Amino acid sequence: SGINAEYGGIRELDYSKDVPHYLTSTYFRNQDGEGSDILWVEPKYFDKSKRDEARHYLNWLIETRRGAAESSRITIVIALEGVSVSDVDIEFIKYFINLFMYYSPYVMKKLVVHNMHWLLNGIWKVVSVMLSEGARKLVLFVSNDGIYKEIPKDSVLACCGGPDPHSFEPK
Repeated sequence: SGINAEYGGIRELDYSKDVPHYLTSTYFRNQDGEGSDILWVEPKYFDKSKRDEARHYLNWLIETRRGAAESSRITIVIALEGVSVSDVDIEFIKYFINLFMYYSPYVMKKLVVHNMHWLLNGIWKVVSVMLSEGARKLVLFVSNDGIYKEIPKDSVLACCGGPDPHSFEPK
């Protein structure tokens, strides 16, 4: 049912080898202070023309991870440094919200939004009305070093000012 039915068996997809490069700006790396996996999202590299495939890939990431760690929840970090209003894809945001609110509601432990530019506040107002009060409480806005309150410093990626040099490399 739901999102899985929409794509006819996400577990049948295989992105474990040869993932198209434009999808790899969403990835799991490191763990938060409680040992939960961190899903990093770097939306400034998102290609709106590949939205459907990005939906498949995100769902595949969650489904295949859940298969390996069914009972554990994840922390999601959205790295917004350098993201402008023109980079925002409202349709994908709606999908993202639905995935974590309705299809996989017990997967997300918290959503850490790092360095959101004030110009994106209007988009947050639109997005926040789509969320339940409980879901809004899971969204934490942090800037610069504020991320260290949510993620141990050695687990923070360079895209958020941390020491881990791993990052998406645009081609």
